[in-house]
Amino acid sequence: MFSQLHKNGLRVLLPLLVIVALSASLVLAQTARNLTPGVVTEGTLDANNLTQVYTFVGTAGQSVKLTATGADGLALVLTDSNGNAISQGAAAGDTVTLSDVILPKDDTYYITVLRTGAVSGAASFELSLAVVPPAAGVTAEATAAATPDVTAEATAEATTAPEATPEATAAAVGFTPPGELLTATGLQVSLTWNATANLDLEVRDPVGGSLFFNTPTVESGGQFGVNVNSVCANVTADTPTETATWPAGVVPTGSYELLVYYQPLDNCPTTDPVSFTLNATVDGVAVPAFEGTLRPNQVFIASFRVNADGTVNAGSSGVKVDPPVVQPAALQVPRQPLTFGTAVTGAITSAQPYQGYTFAGQAGDIISIAMNASSGNLDPQVLILDPNGNLVAFNDDAAEGVTDSLVANLSLILNGQYTVIATRYGQDIGGTEGEYSITLSGAVTQGVAPNFPDLPAGSVEVSLQWATAADLQLLVRDPQGNAIFDDNPRVAATGGQLAADGNVNCRASDGSPVSYIYWPQGRLPAPGAYEVEVWYQNQCNDPTATVQFVLNVVANEQLVHSVTQALQPTERYLTSFFINTDGTITAGEGGIIGTSLRLDSSSLAQDYAPLLETARVLTSGETVTGSIRLNKKFDVYLFDGETGDVVTISLEGLNGTLDPVLFLIDPNNVQIAENDDANRDTTNSLINEFTLPEDGRYIIIATHFGARYGVTAGDYRLTLRLN
Repeated sequence: MFSQLHKNGLRVLLPLLVIVALSASLVLAQTARNLTPGVVTEGTLDANNLTQVYTFVGTAGQSVKLTATGADGLALVLTDSNGNAISQGAAAGDTVTLSDVILPKDDTYYITVLRTGAVSGAASFELSLAVVPPAAGVTAEATAAATPDVTAEATAEATTAPEATPEATAAAVGFTPPGELLTATGLQVSLTWNATANLDLEVRDPVGGSLFFNTPTVESGGQFGVNVNSVCANVTADTPTETATWPAGVVPTGSYELLVYYQPLDNCPTTDPVSFTLNATVDGVAVPAFEGTLRPNQVFIASFRVNADGTVNAGSSGVKVDPPVVQPAALQVPRQPLTFGTAVTGAITSAQPYQGYTFAGQAGDIISIAMNASSGNLDPQVLILDPNGNLVAFNDDAAEGVTDSLVANLSLILNGQYTVIATRYGQDIGGTEGEYSITLSGAVTQGVAPNFPDLPAGSVEVSLQWATAADLQLLVRDPQGNAIFDDNPRVAATGGQLAADGNVNCRASDGSPVSYIYWPQGRLPAPGAYEVEVWYQNQCNDPTATVQFVLNVVANEQLVHSVTQALQPTERYLTSFFINTDGTITAGEGGIIGTSLRLDSSSLAQDYAPLLETARVLTSGETVTGSIRLNKKFDVYLFDGETGDVVTISLEGLNGTLDPVLFLIDPNNVQIAENDDANRDTTNSLINEFTLPEDGRYIIIATHFGARYGVTAGDYRLTLRLN
């Protein structure tokens, strides 16, 4: 969405539902027991049997009812023999039922029993099947109108939004283009709250108009009122109200989306939660009021529908989940295949806010998916799930000012069937509707990831892939402290070497650029901690500033570490892996550590804050020694300074592989100075003759390169001097 601006119960259920829905082989892998209509079957779920699978033969048009009872948090998933989800449901109580499910074809059907993540422990249950013979005139097409029996409790656990209205959970229907309704008194929307906070109202009409303070009029006739509490000089806590009105006469029929933004102001910030009320009236008919509470930077969404006969229906509402998560309803929709370069059309409505698609992906493929609205007021959003059901990419707005969605240059890191969910801003609680086209495209590289037929195989392989002309640098530092990168492509002592350096010095690569560091086959390199850095060196006139890369570490042909990460120009990403003495390899954590101009201490902020009360206070001329280890990544020191004092701090590595880094934090907990290397000939750190900006107690952080994510270790000596 373009405008003004990862609950506990389903945390286990959702991934299981994705797996069941996406892969029939996972269901068929269990020995399924036959269900007999009218006969109760008993089963048990425990740590060794997280699911139980049953089967029955059904015919097209049969109406099926499945009931499981006996334990809290039971869930049911009904699939066909290809693994396609037919219906599913979950309950917070001891019973879950799938009612009036119309079978789409003659087939063997599978029912999976599991539990939601809100409950644990062994559980016994009873499962029953009831089948009604096909009625005259009932065909498989009736399945399209069947609504999966997902309970309100399950839906409430999966989202912070309130329970959807009947309109939002109705059977899927096609999109009806907006019409016109002649009114005597028009349409009015008001937002009211009781605080000086800056809340903002936006109304999106059915024909694509977006009415708020920046666009105070829209083609459909809507007019925005006063932007309240927008400047500190003119604020009020006495019932501030913003309005959007359409005058008497013709107003569009269809779905109206209401948005409330809590936008704190830099010069007069407000951080308290704010409660508010949204009211709407259409030709004198009041829509039931929407009420909510927001914290700074949150967005509340609501909607209502104006029908051609003048009646009005309230839609769903709630606080938008940001970043988005995959909602249960998104996992229930049928999926159709996408093929490269072929556009597929569809529609999103409040009755059916999701459409599903699949495509077969190979690790190393680089794909793009575009979803473009073609009618109504639809604000598209795309979600992509990997073969394991993990949300790996999403997009709301393709660019600033563009509400169409584009996931661009996504590098796939797994082989298998990917799922694409086409939806809208706000998903279940959104209010935009319309038709769209969705297209799968991108450069495809074949092979099992990472498979580089023109590069030598290794016992350990570190590969970096991306899809733009930008110059990214790959560097690996081994346990002896040797760095392998384009300026030092071979380390004879350990055998590591650089075999590819994609786009180095802005030399455009053919196809997808690859950088590749490996240790020759035969035996694993030495045990210890290996540090891996990706540095965005140069944009190389590429128009795409943000680069998404895939970093893979493979040992003996097994993927042991895989990272997908976006970088901005000059940013640096650091991660690690560990070769253990028994030959196993484990992955370390990683993150952005700053830029080539300024390293960032923020990854340590939460860790060093509790240590300040007991930290050692240094005086001018004092020297201290300490150590940095894998389980102790930094030390904190304090000193008192005055405005104008000139401070010099040195940090010397005494042994081991330690690559020292210094951070200086002011009395307001703001990083004001840092240093990695004092000069080109040393890895020691020096903050030299820095003038203090104010009186107070300053913080010194002695750490290693990468801060939280670094792995170099050794002893150090730190000296403080104040002039």
